[in-house]
Amino acid sequence: MEKEIMFQYQTKVSDMYRFLMHHAYIGVSGIVNLVISVGALVLLFAGAGGGQAFSNLMLILIASLFTIINPILLYYKAAKQVKLTPMFQKPIDYFINEEGILVSQGEEKLLINWTDIWKAVETKHAFYFYLSTRGAYILPKAALLEYVEALKKLVIEHAPEARKKFKK
Repeated sequence: MEKEIMFQYQTKVSDMYRFLMHHAYIGVSGIVNLVISVGALVLLFAGAGGGQAFSNLMLILIASLFTIINPILLYYKAAKQVKLTPMFQKPIDYFINEEGILVSQGEEKLLINWTDIWKAVETKHAFYFYLSTRGAYILPKAALLEYVEALKKLVIEHAPEARKKFKK
């Protein structure tokens, strides 16, 4: 690849929200949480509350906990995080090449070598590059435009250690 991918992007609440939802609902714990909510809903419609208001209210609360309440809480968490984190107040410059991903903002610069990436995940709207189990760099596809395939190719070629989950 002779050129590097360069773009500038300011993280939006929607980007952070999608990332938090991805973390909350992908994996075993997310599936278990949804099964609990659906199970409570089935019990409610099956009459397991015995017609008692308190029992029915508890089943409604459990059914809505992971399907309504948690997504709302995650949205407020994303909004708060984007609003209060200094890094998200200004656009971030990204320079991606065979060496890695250079992230810069003002005087701050960080080179993420491909070998430092622990996990790379592609979703419908973004790429998540994890350096640890919890934190990730979010690269929205809207900012990458025509460079999505080039980025995937770079990761596949240069980050052999990373666990990669890409769309086919």
